[in-house]
Formats: sequence, C-alpha cells, structure tokens
Amino acid sequence: MNIAEETIDWLRKEQLRIDEQWSYLLPAGFTWWADQYAQTVEFVGEETGPNGESGYLLAVRTELLREVDLTEAALETINSLPMRAASMAGPVYDVSARMLDLWSLIRVTDDNGGWMRYLLAAAAVMQIAEARLLAPVLAEAVGAVPATSEHPESGTRSVPGEMAFAAAAFVASDDEQCAWPESEFADAVSGFMNRPPEAVAGVEGHGVAVEFPFGDKTSLCRLAGDQPHPLYGKGLLVLQRFPVEGLGESEGIALALSLNAADLTREVTGYGLGSYSYDDGAIHFSGFVPNALYKAGLLRNLYASCAARAHAMAARFTEGRWDGDAYSLDPEVLARRLAERRATAPVIERPRGCPMMRAQTGG
Repeated sequence: MNIAEETIDWLRKEQLRIDEQWSYLLPAGFTWWADQYAQTVEFVGEETGPNGESGYLLAVRTELLREVDLTEAALETINSLPMRAASMAGPVYDVSARMLDLWSLIRVTDDNGGWMRYLLAAAAVMQIAEARLLAPVLAEAVGAVPATSEHPESGTRSVPGEMAFAAAAFVASDDEQCAWPESEFADAVSGFMNRPPEAVAGVEGHGVAVEFPFGDKTSLCRLAGDQPHPLYGKGLLVLQRFPVEGLGESEGIALALSLNAADLTREVTGYGLGSYSYDDGAIHFSGFVPNALYKAGLLRNLYASCAARAHAMAARFTEGRWDGDAYSLDPEVLARRLAERRATAPVIERPRGCPMMRAQTGG
C-alpha cells in the first residue's frame, strides 16, 4: 500500500469515520455524505519529483451548486464569496455539467504524508461546513440549485452525521491570539527567506511580506497572522497578488476560476488549499490555515508552496505558458479542444460520481 492509499484509508476509517451506509467505494477513493452534499476523496494523479521520489495527487471535492450559468452577475457573486473568502478550498466550475464544486488538491509523498494528511482532513470537513452554509445563499443569488443528492441505496441523509459539524473545531474564540508567534515570522525572514527565488522579504506586522520576480514586475506574497477569517477567526492568512493586467472585471474573474480548475484539480503549483480570485485589477490567491492546525515548521512549508506558485504563475503569464483554452469556461472552446484531442489520441472520460446517484431536483 503506497502513501496515497494509506492516506485515503486513514481518512475513511479513522479521521472521518465514515459510515458504510452513507458511502460507496471508488476505484481510487470514495464518495460519502455527511449530510446531503456529496463529497469525493480520491487519488487523481502521480508525479515524479526531481530526486525520483513519487508524489501522489489527492483531491477532495464537495458538490455545491447545479444548473449554474456564469453570467456577469454570477461571476461577481462567486468571486466575492467562495473565492475571495476562501479557507482551504476553492470553487471549480464544471462547464459540461453546469456545476460548481469546492475542491482541494495536495501532493503527498512518503516524506510529508504523516502530517499532510491532517491538512487534507481539515479541508474535507471545512468543505462540508462551507457547502452547507454557502450553497443556499449562492443558489438564490445566482439563480442556481443547491447540489444536494441521495445515496444510491440509502436515499437522503435527513439527519446529518457528526462530521457535518466537525469544522467547529477550527473556529477560534474571540479572545484567542494567532497560534503563529511573531518571533516565528522574524526567524523565517532571517532563516530561509531573502534568497533566490524571491526578490526581497521582510517582517510586516504579525507576518511576513515577500516579493517574487514576475517578468519586469514582482508578485507579492503575504503570510499574516493579524487578519482573522470571517468564519474561523484567528489563524494564518496566505495571500498572493499577481499583476496580470489588461483584464476587465468579468474576464479577470473568469480567468481566476479557470486557474482554480487548473491548480485544484490537475496540477500542483503549490498547495491547492485556497482559491484564486480577481480584485483591484490583479489575480489573487488566498487561503487560510486555522489556529488548530498550527505545527512548528508549517510556516516554512507554506512559504515553499507560495514560492512554487509564484514561479508557476510567472512562467504562465510572463513566458506565455498559460494554455487558456485547456481551462476555458466556454463550452464551444472546450468542445473544439476535445475534438482535437480525440483526433490524435483515445480519451477515456472519468465518470463524475456514482452512475446510480439520483440527484435531487427540488423540494
């Protein structure tokens, strides 16, 4: 059993304590219902690191909305709520299904699997809580339908399980201070920042600010302990700003949503625990790690993740490596792209969830 299989098994049996009555196994994971929003945890890919080590991509996806049309108003609403206020997941739009889901994506290896699994478990229960909170609000605002569904045999889970409320463990009390002490930020700057690939780094309040090369400009990264999350309170905010210019509001939000599709479902450019968004004429990435997940050394790992994302974004938008058609939100563009792929190689389409699942359409 490799580390990906171990992590999925640990999540199912020990951490999430999933009831067989409200779940079913997939070839590389499982789907389950803590309440009425289906969540899928599965292995989605494998990568080989620079030293030949195997890295396994594990994803968590919670169904949020169906019958979503990306009008300008819908894009603005999605950008203002699940994108700009992201914690450890981001929204991804399925063009063909017209669905909006919450996604988290990480790479686990033999070296990091022992602690990375706890971040993935937290992302899973936080997705459930956020789906329960956001789906009704977003559905009404954008004219969509909450993506509630039934287990293929057990039907509707009318009484939520305990994991539907487990995210409460990540809510800090009002008088709680950030778990990351100020000294840890200062040590980070002197210990492993202010060296390539960043241009400059420094302590900024209860946090650090880092600039990375971005063509003839720089991208800004902040790791801050003085900005509480609207749901979870104190913790560590991860915020990056990329000066991708020349975009209108809707165009910028659509690009951010396409970047979510790339980095939260298929590629790992940094920890896929957060969301891209568009604001102030720039693309942003934001994520939030609650106090309860504090671990000595995690700040360094989060910084390395941000550095990797900064490098990837610079390559995409200053070196011309971004393939916009591959993640387009336009059905016609995707259909043309799929036809081109089919003309050169056979394509096996992965099924979305259980073919027996009966989605609720009302009531």
